[in-house]
Amino acid sequence: MEENKPRGVSLSPRSMVDSVADWPLPRVVEYLRKKEKEDKDKGVMDTDCRLFYTSGIRMFSTIVDELADGYGVSSRGQMSRYLSYHGAEIAKQDRAIADLQKVFSRIRKSALDKDSQSITDIQESGLSYSPREPEGKRISFYVYSSWVVSDFTRFGQLCGVHPVQVAQVYMVRSILTSDLPSLSGVAGRLKVESDWWDKWMKYRFSVLELSVAIWDGG
Repeated sequence: MEENKPRGVSLSPRSMVDSVADWPLPRVVEYLRKKEKEDKDKGVMDTDCRLFYTSGIRMFSTIVDELADGYGVSSRGQMSRYLSYHGAEIAKQDRAIADLQKVFSRIRKSALDKDSQSITDIQESGLSYSPREPEGKRISFYVYSSWVVSDFTRFGQLCGVHPVQVAQVYMVRSILTSDLPSLSGVAGRLKVESDWWDKWMKYRFSVLELSVAIWDGG
């Protein structure tokens, strides 16, 4: 996965090359702990947001609990906040997201040029994405802040799925950067889920690209 990961805008406090999206999870946890302490000392704290969903990743909550225990994080909620922060940064540098953003821009321009609601409908259409191993159990997790929720809402529009599905996939990609030996047994399954998402996003991109080509040619 590393060789396919695009480089992006730096979010690191130390370097314009080093990006949070490229950090392993332990470093993200360390960084966010320090950031939260500094924010608390300044009297500035982000407001937590909570997302409810039907889990598509088997044992997701158990995995988050193990991460919290392994990194000495106080709770499942706090650990999920860290994962969502890291996941959002990973998504910002994902080539699939960038490609979808480009085709969305083309669709929007075409819709305005032709004053066509039909073209806009293509942009707003959903994708019948389904996880490989749906759990069917309704649970919830905390997201770092309202701006992270806003990011996932935007990604959800691009990907044609509910924002919470995008959040969970990129939280899984954050988990895959963990160094906990206790998660080695589930890593393969999580990688399969991550790869499955990539296939669906390639499908999403190809459908949108073909659709706008048809409307532009018509």
